[in-house]
Amino acid sequence: MEQKIFCTGCDRAIDGDERIYTIHGERICEECADSKTVVCDRCGERIWDCENEGDENITLCTSCYDNYYTTCENCEAVINADDANYDGDDRAYCDECYEKHCRSIQSYGYKPEPIFYGTGDRFFGVELEIDDGGKLSDNADIILAAGNSDTEHIYIKSDGSLERGMEIVTHPMTPNYHKNHMPWREIMQTAIRLGYHSHKTNTCGLHIHVNKNSLGDTRELQ
Repeated sequence: MEQKIFCTGCDRAIDGDERIYTIHGERICEECADSKTVVCDRCGERIWDCENEGDENITLCTSCYDNYYTTCENCEAVINADDANYDGDDRAYCDECYEKHCRSIQSYGYKPEPIFYGTGDRFFGVELEIDDGGKLSDNADIILAAGNSDTEHIYIKSDGSLERGMEIVTHPMTPNYHKNHMPWREIMQTAIRLGYHSHKTNTCGLHIHVNKNSLGDTRELQ
């Protein structure tokens, strides 16, 4: 006599012509497979509903989630770890939440529409790298407040060459504006107070950009 197979999900005997599914060594009927299990979108493994580590947009087994995905700190959406944005404390954010909540430290490739300060033909934009004080949004907010108390003089970017720091970037300004109107002293005193260094590190650089048309009208002159 053929031994009956009982479904782990509903305890009934599974008919001989009915498809049998195996979940972690437990055999279940087709009805329970449809109602109580899901299939991982990444590896195709069938798992119990309660084991789903994904969200309403993706189904994931624990292994695939742990190896390839993470969860947005703000909206709790499940996102590919390679596509996530991370703040200074290594908290992960989706693109939308990062734009809304972590804008104090922009990505390395961030390039806003330039604001020109001062009167003249030659404008200089400064990129000053600072390190040792941490890649922290709270610190960036304090430095931004020191530099932008009257108007938007600076923004701050992430830089992979720094160990625990960030890059302060100015909008283009004339030399006279840099010397007489740009709040460099306040910015530097704030950064030092927060534990940052620049020329006393082995990681930092100072980059200065100039508008090309101030050097001549042709490529050869520039």
